[in-house]
Parts: sequence; C-alpha cells; structure tokens
Amino acid sequence: MNDNGIVFNQNAQKIAFDDEHYEMMMTRYEQFMQNVENCTNYYSDLKLEKQRALNIRTRAFKKLDKLLVDFDTNFSQNGGKILWANDADDANQMIYNILNQDKVKSVLKTKSATVEEIGLIPYLEMKKIKVTETNIGDFICHLFNQVPYNIVHSADNKTNSQIADLYTEKFGIKQNCNPKQLTLYTKQLLKEEMSNPGAVITGTNFLISNTGTIVLTENEGNILKSSSFAPIHIVVASINKLITSIDELSVLLPLSSFYETNRNISSLYTFINKPLEFEGKTQKLYLILLNNNITNVLEKEIQRDILSCVHCGGCYNVCPIYNIIGGHTYETSNPGPVGSIIYPLTKGFEKASHFISLCTSCGRCNEICPIDIPLKDIILENRKDLVKGDKSLISERGFLSFLMKKMSSRKNLDKLGATFKDMELSFQIKKKWGTKRELPKFAKESFSQYWKNINKIN
Repeated sequence: MNDNGIVFNQNAQKIAFDDEHYEMMMTRYEQFMQNVENCTNYYSDLKLEKQRALNIRTRAFKKLDKLLVDFDTNFSQNGGKILWANDADDANQMIYNILNQDKVKSVLKTKSATVEEIGLIPYLEMKKIKVTETNIGDFICHLFNQVPYNIVHSADNKTNSQIADLYTEKFGIKQNCNPKQLTLYTKQLLKEEMSNPGAVITGTNFLISNTGTIVLTENEGNILKSSSFAPIHIVVASINKLITSIDELSVLLPLSSFYETNRNISSLYTFINKPLEFEGKTQKLYLILLNNNITNVLEKEIQRDILSCVHCGGCYNVCPIYNIIGGHTYETSNPGPVGSIIYPLTKGFEKASHFISLCTSCGRCNEICPIDIPLKDIILENRKDLVKGDKSLISERGFLSFLMKKMSSRKNLDKLGATFKDMELSFQIKKKWGTKRELPKFAKESFSQYWKNINKIN
C-alpha cells in the first residue's frame, strides 16, 4: 500500500468508531433524504430530465476542442483575458503574478471546489496575501483552520455550540449565540471586507462557448457583491465546465442545485459576459482555464462521464462509507464517490489506489445523481484498470489465489477441519475484516458430511 493509503487508513480508523460523529452524520442523512423527497415532486419525469442533462454534458466532451477555441475567441473579444494552466502549480503561480502585478495584498474568495482543489489559500497566505472567505461555511472553516468538510455544506462537521464558542474566543461576542445571531454577525464582518476589495477570486458553474459567458450560481449573494466592486476578478475553472449554449442551462441549472435547497433552485445567478465598468474604470477580468489531467480522463470512454458532475453533494450524502468516515478523511476537495473516482484518475493509481476500494457497490449514488452519472459502474471500471495495470495490492491477490484454490473442488474444501479453517481464514483476511468485527466460524461439520449423515451415505 502507498504512503497515502496508510495515512488514510489510520485516519479512517480513528473516525469510523466515533459514535458522536456517526450520530451527527445520520442526522444529516435523514435531513437530506427528507429534502430529496420534497425535490423529486418538482418533475413529472425526473429520469428523463437526468438523461437529458447527461446527454448535454456528453456531447460537450465530444467536441471540447472546438468549444474551447470558440470560448477563447468570444471571451477575449468581450474584453476578458484567458490564461491556460496545465496543473495546480501553474494556476497558483498565474494568480499570484496577477495580484503581485497590481500590488494586491488582500483578496476575497468565494465558494469554489476548483479553488480548493488547487490549494490556493495556503499558497497565497504563504506569499503574505490575506484571503477572506465570503461564504459563511467556508469562513467558519477558515477560522477553525480546516478545509471545507464537503462541497456544499462546508462546516457540516461543526455543531452550533462549537461555532459559538469559537466566535466568543475570536471576536469577543457573547456566549451561546444562536445560528441566526452568528449568521448576522458573520454577514456584518464580511460586509466590511466586501466594501473595498483588492481583488476577488471565484470558481464557475458553467462556461458558455458560443457567447464567452461565465455562469455563477449562489444562495448567499456574496459572489455578486464581491465581484461588483472588485477592480480585479479572477475566475478559476476546469476545462470540463464548457457547454455549447445558454439554452442548455434550462436543464442543467435546476439539477445543479437539486438537493441544495428546498426551492429546488439556487437563489441567485450571475452571468458575466465582459468586464464591469464602474466609477469610470474598467474591471480586469481573468479566467484561469485549468487542465489538471482532465484530458487524460476524457480519453477514457466510461470514466469520462464523471466530468459531468455538477457538485450537488447528493452522492456523498447517501454513501455509507462517507457517512462513517466523514469528509476530512478523504483529504481532497471532492469527498465521497466523486472523489473516490476522480482523484485516482487525475493523480494516478500509484498515489491514490486506496480510493478505488471505497465503495460497497450499493448503488445509492447512482440513484441519487441528478445528472444520471453511473458512479458505481465507473468505480468498477477503475478497479478493472487497477488490476490490469498490475497495481492491485499483493495481499488481495494472495487471498484471491488462496480462495480459488480452495473453491476448485469439494475435496480441497473438506480436507481440513473447522478449527484449522478458522485459523486459515483469520490469517488471510483478519486485518481487512477489521478488529471491531468478529469473523464468522466454520461449521464443525462440512456440508458434504452433513449430507451424507442425513441420507445415511457411507
């Protein structure tokens, strides 16, 4: 097992048997399932709408080279500037160069899985640039010096009392504030930061190629407030965000926020066609288009569907593994099934092979996905590729070899008694079975012997 896998197993073992954490996750799960029940009533044929969304995304991937050229042309004509980043290091360096060129020492950051993926915040802070999170959940995580717990609800792992205690410690406000009071206080803090930003950094939900438009969705209004007064707006987006036209948004946008709110749709949309003009000045608008091995994923006929993900958060909410080990254990901006798929594909099996086994094949993620992505099938395909590349774990290959030899004939199965079989099984899989579960015992009498006895066969 690689070093990352060893650390992952250690972290997972610490959290997996934390009863308080599990109770919290189950409460979140029950709330989510109630929301699912409310949301599904908005469509007369939800399955058809999901398939339409997947078809839109699949068609875009097939002509992505053309869409990228069209978007570059239209966006540049509108007054924006595109920078092409091969990986996270490139993207971070480009962003720093833009900020350093204008001597910007403080920036606002809005909610973005892509920005989290490239590790921008610690990079900028290392460069002595102050970063203020404008999303309330992300702001709380930053105060705790933690990365977001998941894509949608960043501070899902924190209770109200924990947050209230931290605010008392950090800002000196009265103790035991309720969620509404904490939210109002946070908004007031952020309002002061948003009034005169040096620059704002955002992600994006979609990029429309035939108009060069950037599409952003949100519920809190922080993206719109931040970008409206910032002299520099930097957008970070993966190349798989491209779609063909604005007409496709009528399908994609409602499904993108399908499980996010009880309204079945985000509250606010921002469409950016060109740099803003205010107080006689023109905003500098940059788009960092990030590859980060996305082109490698596009080459895989089955796995490429994962790039259709709209980060709704549905799959990890129903994933039994996520609900046991939580979001931070994954150590990636995409926890749950999506992270288990995309991380090995973009970082390499050698570095992330342990993610491939994080699936019980229950299929709940398939059922819940609003874009109809066959998540379980993609995970199985990753497992096939792992074995074909001869990178599977030695212990697993040894156990399967042992099992096949035993199962090859009834004679082999009955050769030894129950006690010795118990010892063999314990030696082979005890560690994988876990120290908290007891291995089942073999029957003292084998089935063949039992059959002979009841039928009085010598």
